[in-house]
Amino acid sequence: MLGHGISPVLVIFSGLPGTGKSTFAEHVASWLHAPVFSKDELEAALWRSGIDRAANSGWAGYELLTTLARAQLQRRQSAILDSVATVERIRAVWRSLAAELDTRLRVVETVCSDEVSHRARLATRRRAIPGWPELSWEEVVEVGARYEPWCDARLILDASRPLDQNLRALHSYILEGQELRANAGQS
Repeated sequence: MLGHGISPVLVIFSGLPGTGKSTFAEHVASWLHAPVFSKDELEAALWRSGIDRAANSGWAGYELLTTLARAQLQRRQSAILDSVATVERIRAVWRSLAAELDTRLRVVETVCSDEVSHRARLATRRRAIPGWPELSWEEVVEVGARYEPWCDARLILDASRPLDQNLRALHSYILEGQELRANAGQS
């Protein structure tokens, strides 16, 4: 059982909507026997409770992600965060959390280098999160315009590559401790 005996790790999946974050996060969750905390699911719960974008539900969702990750890591158990993580401001909080709790940090950035494939993935995606809309291509483009580049060492997975190839790279990075330089895995 891969999750037992492995020191806790904070795994962050970041990238534009429709690039495979949630799919990859679920694979890691099964390997580590750890929960996936999804910003979209948390923010949708806030919306269902009457806390909307006007009340800053986006940042509240990030606060909830951080709170859940902290509690999990304090138990010396791994945590997986699934979020676009558009800006450095939130990434810095998670980086500091891992350092404070002396926990390994693994960042995985998902991309889709083929726009036709990315659009198709988005068009057929049905996540069924109660109260959360499926995004249009135009909304993804708008998010992309605000998306700040990562500067951390990270694994970059391209959804236009075969799933098994991406999963092998992900497995190596998460479970075999392969260290990467910034931009490693990108071609």
